[in-house]
Amino acid sequence: MAEREGWMVAADFGSLATELAVTRAAAGLADLSSMGKFEVSGPAAALAGLDPAGRMLRLRRAVRVEGAWWCPVSSQLLLVLCPPGNRARVRGDLEEHTAGAGVTVADVTAERVALALLGPRAGYVLARAGTRPLPRGGLRLESIEGIPTVVVHEHERRWLLIAPSGDGAGLWRALSEAGAPVGLAYVGADALHQLDTGHGG
Repeated sequence: MAEREGWMVAADFGSLATELAVTRAAAGLADLSSMGKFEVSGPAAALAGLDPAGRMLRLRRAVRVEGAWWCPVSSQLLLVLCPPGNRARVRGDLEEHTAGAGVTVADVTAERVALALLGPRAGYVLARAGTRPLPRGGLRLESIEGIPTVVVHEHERRWLLIAPSGDGAGLWRALSEAGAPVGLAYVGADALHQLDTGHGG
């Protein structure tokens, strides 16, 4: 365990090299609960009018704007996700984009867990957990072992999963069991940092 951007996180699970290798060959599971999470809720017409950085929002399609994911989960709920160090800036951007729109912005970082599932077999793991296929950039509210989970397909080999904090352990266990047949392993913050900065192969 180590402190990263004000949060205590699992820096590694014993071997950085092994964690990087599993993301290239099979599937890795990581805890990203320190990332910023905001819910923007309000009338459908108000949310439909939001256009961050000139990018039109479409239902169940994630849009990446200046390092943050804008995720219209439903016509009345927008989920915005960002790195922990960007929370203050993203909160300011949200307040600017929604000023006068009649919507509510809530910081739900502590109330939601965020897990990352990555690697060439990650899609298979999600299928075994009971989710349906998603196109790249797609998102959907799914039920994984009865846990309401927002699934975001970030890119070809990486998915984000957001769920209530009280269900975090259950979601971690369900994904671990689904990934056991393909050798899923846990990935720490240091391996994720290397992958995100292009040094993890």
